Amino acid sequence: MLKDAIVIGTGFGGITAAALLAKAGYDVLTLEAASELGGCAGKFDREGYRFSAGATVGMGFEEGGMLKRLFGELEIPIPLMRKLDEIMNVYLPDRTVTYFSEKEKWFKEVRDKFECDQDRIHAFFEEVFKVADILRKFVEKRAIFPPVTISESFALLRSLDLKLLGLAPYLTQSVQDRLSKHGLTKNKPFMTFINGQLMDSVQTTAAFSPSLLGYMALSIFHKGAFYVEGGLASIIHALAENYRASGGELRLRHKVVSIAKQGEVWTVMTKRGQVFRTRQVILNAPIHNIFSLLEPELHKSLPIKEHKESRREAWGAFTLYIGAEPSFMMPETSSIPFHQFISSYESPLAEGNQFLFSMSQEGDTKFAPKGKTSITISTHINVNKWWEKESYESRKEEYMERIIDSIDKRFSNFSSNIDVKMAGTPVTFKRYTQRAHGKVGGYIPSDKYSLFSNYSPNSRVDGLWFCGDTVFPGAGSLGSSLSGWMVADAIKGKYSRRGI
Repeated sequence: MLKDAIVIGTGFGGITAAALLAKAGYDVLTLEAASELGGCAGKFDREGYRFSAGATVGMGFEEGGMLKRLFGELEIPIPLMRKLDEIMNVYLPDRTVTYFSEKEKWFKEVRDKFECDQDRIHAFFEEVFKVADILRKFVEKRAIFPPVTISESFALLRSLDLKLLGLAPYLTQSVQDRLSKHGLTKNKPFMTFINGQLMDSVQTTAAFSPSLLGYMALSIFHKGAFYVEGGLASIIHALAENYRASGGELRLRHKVVSIAKQGEVWTVMTKRGQVFRTRQVILNAPIHNIFSLLEPELHKSLPIKEHKESRREAWGAFTLYIGAEPSFMMPETSSIPFHQFISSYESPLAEGNQFLFSMSQEGDTKFAPKGKTSITISTHINVNKWWEKESYESRKEEYMERIIDSIDKRFSNFSSNIDVKMAGTPVTFKRYTQRAHGKVGGYIPSDKYSLFSNYSPNSRVDGLWFCGDTVFPGAGSLGSSLSGWMVADAIKGKYSRRGI
């Protein structure tokens, strides 16, 4: 049977596209290689605990937020979640900064914690919020970028307005350029704080982050951050349930090994030898995976070339999954689910010097038994050295010890409260999420002009679409979901229901 669309992968991008198309009446098949939904936003269960595989912070559910609008369009209830006022504690070597959602509390916090340059820091964040609000209105119009077709170009032009055009000077500046104009680049604690936030969201530091991309990232917590009961997997599962209720077919443990095209029909083959036929393929996989999936004759039709793609850098992640008694946490911080640790001002913000610590909250029995907490810890790492088999186990132990030692310095009895401890590496991510070389989180922006090197969701090959963290608008649950929404819009606009 010829499907209207086949979606490969159930990360935020794929499941968003699948749910929207099924809701509109399209005959959709979704194939997932793993036994769990969600990819890096998924979960797994071990020894009575649920652990978030990677992503942990809920965003986009504030009034007018992108995911709130998506759930409204699909007419499904929003999973249980709590909007956070105190979102995250950031532990710098000599101070702790609490990330408040409410702007006035935030401005007071940065005045208190960064005594020098108070007025300059205030002015910088005012600029961040102003620019991000303008840019967010453009992104939410869901115009495909960069445009591939004439109609996509017209749609992009229609989404522009005078306020957005006023941001043109920012296109040639990095976040560090803007910080320099505010006279802040010599303030080491503040620069380390900013770089820590950008590493977690944009995958790079201020010197290499395009200013518009960085400003969106630095403003996002102040729009709304949420603790989601059961983690981001609860959002993925809600979308999947809606997809199935709309008639969509979902098959787990169906790894795709080949994608080919015969005339106008695409054939998708799984590791089991099953062959499915469709006129539209939506590939929710990193761009670095596509050359191993697409038949060789399709490679020359793509504007993306394998030799160029192989040189684009992306991080890996070292993750720790810990089940523990939460008594190590001080009462005043026990209600804050997210914590960022930066051990040294002098070392790079990766390889365990900077990591994000996310813990389940009291009463969330989806994550942990009563009186226990589930913790996911993640740090950026270079992927290459993790494929050296001889040193793999010793390196894993070294990273575990380094991270746990850092936490013990902040919470003195943390290690003595651990019940369950497991580590994830690029090898783990490749095995369970199929991501090539274990690369996660999208691309590392290389310079202030990186916005212009974004890949479009439109592959330029008729009937083949990309979504996820390696195409526009980029990394994170919001960016990935938005790319899937763009693809669904494009298919619905170009091809009639059940008449593709």
